Amino acid sequence: MVWKSAGRRSIRSPSFFVGYIKKFISNMSLKRFKEFIFESEEEKTYSFDELPKEVKEKALENNRYINVEYTEWYEPIIEDFEYAMEKLGLKDVEVEFTGFYSQGDGASFTARVDDEELFLKKALDINASTEFLDMGEDEDTSKEADELRQLMGDLRNVGYDTREKLKPEDLYMEIVRISSRYSHENTIEASVEMEELGVEDDDRDWNKFYDEMMSMITDWAREESKELYQRLDKYHDELQSDEEVAETLIANDYQFNERGEIV
Repeated sequence: MVWKSAGRRSIRSPSFFVGYIKKFISNMSLKRFKEFIFESEEEKTYSFDELPKEVKEKALENNRYINVEYTEWYEPIIEDFEYAMEKLGLKDVEVEFTGFYSQGDGASFTARVDDEELFLKKALDINASTEFLDMGEDEDTSKEADELRQLMGDLRNVGYDTREKLKPEDLYMEIVRISSRYSHENTIEASVEMEELGVEDDDRDWNKFYDEMMSMITDWAREESKELYQRLDKYHDELQSDEEVAETLIANDYQFNERGEIV
């Protein structure tokens, strides 16, 4: 480079240029210096739709778990389950689960029965009175059923089976946790308490009735827990599919470099 000074030409030494550059750099912020150095080499970015097919595949693999790592992805499944349980007469439903690749993984829930009659009918399918339970009028309105009810009424009037029975509201039923180490279905069981009828000379086997109720509710709750875990597992896999990952990348307007990396 040629510089003009006092009407004559002079050639500056290399040390002058080094000093000039140092002074120039010292007057710049670090951020501006980086921009100055790399502005001519700035990398072009692309939306997901703009990427070539092979680069899209890399972007999908790089972000395979984006839907299950950074959000509470399971909420729709849990909310649907809680709603379904409430429709069966349950309240205070609390779900626990772990998944999906280790021994001991699974799902379970605790709850209390708030509407006893609804729960017995809809969850346990107890729709008719038994030796122990009075479920009210039989829902069967056929002529044969009406004749049977009339016959049973006549028999009771002459002293047949007048023993007092439990009504649904005489039962206090819960699903409780019996182990906190894991979350699978075998960590819960039923808890049942019954009002005392105070019937003398009652030859019915109430212990058998109690055990049967415990078993029925426990089996039902554990089966529901297994089905819940299956839905969670399936949804977890769906969220990692190419379609779901691509939808998230597009909806959030992520930008990518030519290697399929988010920038």
